[in-house]
Amino acid sequence: MIQLGEILKAVGPNAAIVFAAWIFMGFLQQRYDSAIDRYREAVGDYRSNEHADERADNLKDQILSYRHRCRLMSWATLIGLVAAILLIASLIFGALDVMVPKSTLIGFIGTASTLLEFVLVIAAAVIVIAEGRVVNLQLNDELRDIPDLADQAGRSGHSVRQ
Repeated sequence: MIQLGEILKAVGPNAAIVFAAWIFMGFLQQRYDSAIDRYREAVGDYRSNEHADERADNLKDQILSYRHRCRLMSWATLIGLVAAILLIASLIFGALDVMVPKSTLIGFIGTASTLLEFVLVIAAAVIVIAEGRVVNLQLNDELRDIPDLADQAGRSGHSVRQ
């Protein structure tokens, strides 16, 4: 007879990892939402205001950078969600392993989902690092059309991507 207590002992301590996964998902979603909001603001600014040529060029570059950030964070969020699903699947396979001990198939699938989950979490984190690099480029480019500030910030009035 299967004892619920045994199943809870198998998966209970690892349930805290599920909460950590949702915190990570919240972090990813927050960055994604931030990139989308800034993208929309920049596009709205570009559409509704007349800008000097230099500012318009800078704003175009910013819009393309925000779009790139949105795409990166969209991928990171999707990968993070798949990782969270695999985490929950791993816990389910842990419970199944208690219910059907020494099942090679359950052990194999559970182990594979656990390892793939960790790989996907790393992949999502790497994408966030790439998005952070884009943020740094945007910070450098933001002052490009204001030469006085660009000089004071240690940047020339030209794009760091040129």
